[in-house]
Amino acid sequence: MKVGLLVECGREGLEAIVCRNLCQLIAADRDIEIELEIVPMDNKARLLEECGTATANLLANGCERVVILWDERPAWPEMGAPLCWHNDRVQALAELQAANIPEDAAFLVCIEREFESWLLFDNKMLECVLSRPAHPVRVDKQRNPHRQANPKGMMTTLFRKLAGKTYVDVQFARQFASCFSALNRIRRCETFKRFELALTGEL
Repeated sequence: MKVGLLVECGREGLEAIVCRNLCQLIAADRDIEIELEIVPMDNKARLLEECGTATANLLANGCERVVILWDERPAWPEMGAPLCWHNDRVQALAELQAANIPEDAAFLVCIEREFESWLLFDNKMLECVLSRPAHPVRVDKQRNPHRQANPKGMMTTLFRKLAGKTYVDVQFARQFASCFSALNRIRRCETFKRFELALTGEL
């Protein structure tokens, strides 16, 4: 089956790179075939404003369904800015309705806080990224990363303390993707589970 995915990053952005590999793991785990067509929307504002048109294009191009994935907040929100996905959802649904998208053809998945929330669920994947042959790294399980105020800040701290590296998401996107080997840890995240069900048509 062919599935479309809208993400709020560029073509080589974190979500685009990692979600492609996660999709392959999901398909292999469920013994199904998924042909994924990713449309990078550059940023959250454009994704919400143009999701109707982009979804219509994907459906016209043979996709059976489209998953629209975005963060609850921008990467660097203004101090005190509210974190609310209700308004985002209302806007996305309005755009889909205006584009005459059937309700069973598009599925909204808003990640609590930001994409790093998903990554922080898998400490073994992080150990793979942060370790070197001469310097293996142990990463403790993160407690409720989707509930933390600043998952990107948590990732920055882990990279600095455990590996002496500066965390820049796009620079490590391919390493994150290649180091994911299983889904059992990230499946503890409710929004990832929703993403998986949307991807496979089980919502």
